[in-house]
Amino acid sequence: MSSLSDLMLDHSAEMMLLVDPRSLRIVMANQLVTPTLGYPRAELVAMTITDIESSLQDVFYWEDVHNGQYQDIEGQEGLYRCADGSMLSVVKSVRVVEHENAPLILVLARDTRHERQVEDTLEQTLSQLRATLESTGNGILVIDWQGHITNMNRLFSSMWEIPEELLLAGNDAAILEFIAGRVMEGELCRARLRATVDSAETEDLHRLTDGRVFECKSRPQYIGERIVGRVFGYSDITERTRAEEALRESRDRLEDRVRERTAELEKTNATLQGEKQHQQTLIRKLEEAHNQLLQAEKMASIGQLAAGVAHEINNPVGFVNSNLGTLQRYAEDLLRLLSAYESIEGSLTTEQSEAIACVKEEIDAAYLREDIGGLLTESLDGLQRVKRIVQDLKDFSHVDKAERELANLEAGLESTLNVVRNEIKYKADVVKEYGSLPPIECFPSQLNQVFMNLLVNAAHAIDDRGLITLRTGYDEKVVWVEVEDTGKGIRPDHLSRIFEPFFTTKEVGKGTGLGLSLSYGIVNRHHGFIEVRSELGKGSVFRVVLPRNLPVEAVASK
Repeated sequence: MSSLSDLMLDHSAEMMLLVDPRSLRIVMANQLVTPTLGYPRAELVAMTITDIESSLQDVFYWEDVHNGQYQDIEGQEGLYRCADGSMLSVVKSVRVVEHENAPLILVLARDTRHERQVEDTLEQTLSQLRATLESTGNGILVIDWQGHITNMNRLFSSMWEIPEELLLAGNDAAILEFIAGRVMEGELCRARLRATVDSAETEDLHRLTDGRVFECKSRPQYIGERIVGRVFGYSDITERTRAEEALRESRDRLEDRVRERTAELEKTNATLQGEKQHQQTLIRKLEEAHNQLLQAEKMASIGQLAAGVAHEINNPVGFVNSNLGTLQRYAEDLLRLLSAYESIEGSLTTEQSEAIACVKEEIDAAYLREDIGGLLTESLDGLQRVKRIVQDLKDFSHVDKAERELANLEAGLESTLNVVRNEIKYKADVVKEYGSLPPIECFPSQLNQVFMNLLVNAAHAIDDRGLITLRTGYDEKVVWVEVEDTGKGIRPDHLSRIFEPFFTTKEVGKGTGLGLSLSYGIVNRHHGFIEVRSELGKGSVFRVVLPRNLPVEAVASK
């Protein structure tokens, strides 16, 4: 029986020390003490407990025990001296036990180093989350599935003007009622705040009693596939709304004036029926005014489009301009060399030859002749890139298409690859293994966002230079797109968490932890899923699998 007792004690998760209160000598210790503190068992039974517990409070406690004053201790933090002289953080409990009518002191101690590391990691994650919430330009409110407020940033409390005493009281129900009470359509606001486990994403306009207008977007918060709460984002669009209303009023006034003018013209036409020529002149003037108005509207639309395109053109035009400036300086240097030759034409001496050689060496004439052609070629390539950027951005965003449509995923993958090429070209070579996918019904711009996240993550996973392989394929039921990299890979204990919101393995400042979470949601809404394979030191493979045909319920809900 004693051997079974020893076996049980030696497999305890806590260090166990049995102390004689009269001599404070360690009578017995379980097996865990030796690897944790470094003392052999034979050495431990020759030591006193104060050889290990040497802090001032421990010395006083054991002095009281030695004097016959026993007291149990529960969950007290302390320091244990190890055999190598280092100090180990522990949480200990002390019990007084009886053995053969004599008291003994049982000390239970637990190594807390790992717990502190976990606490530090959790604190860092919470710090990143707080910094993210505070740095956003929206007021953020997070409510859990039970209706409790789990987080809000300062901008949220400021824009809703929540009283300080209400915040300090910590009454979540009162805060939410205060918010709903400030909205003219209070019941709608209350319904949104209560629907914390609704899987739908919502977008509402809240008109406040003080005249302001807030735009509210909300979406469910997931852990895995379980909804644990809801995140609300509020934007103050009061000025924008007032500007739109002013524009509508101005347009209405203009329409009224047009109607009034038309009525006057009709009256004039009725009065001047006998003056046919004059009537035709008036009609022609009216048509001209109408055409001018249409032309002005067309020019305004073209101006907006041109402004957007010009923004994307700036970068390639910038390096074309820079190259042309460099080419100009090269040409000036070549002219200097030509002038040096011309000044000594017909009367070359040794010194003059040396002078010309110095000039050629100074401007590196051979390199200039070689580089001028390359610069012109690069400039032409830059102009071609302007056209590709405009077309690829249009293909990538599908800004003019908000409905499901038949789309070729390989074409979307190509346009997305061109958009993020600057992020990839310095880190990896791209290999394409396409399987000629059939078109599927989807939201192309949303899937392009998924491809962009996967491509950027693949580039970030590669430290020096590596390879990114793009594969596609299909069968009778599904199509799939794979992004494989030769990067660092993902630790096995992280694989189950990579789709959690705000979870990231990147260093601070390089990632928010939202890219894969948003990608997971987009693919899920397309009734598909994402598969992940990874091996540390060798790389990762992300496969997006989508149905070739929508489920019946999805088609019915369109």
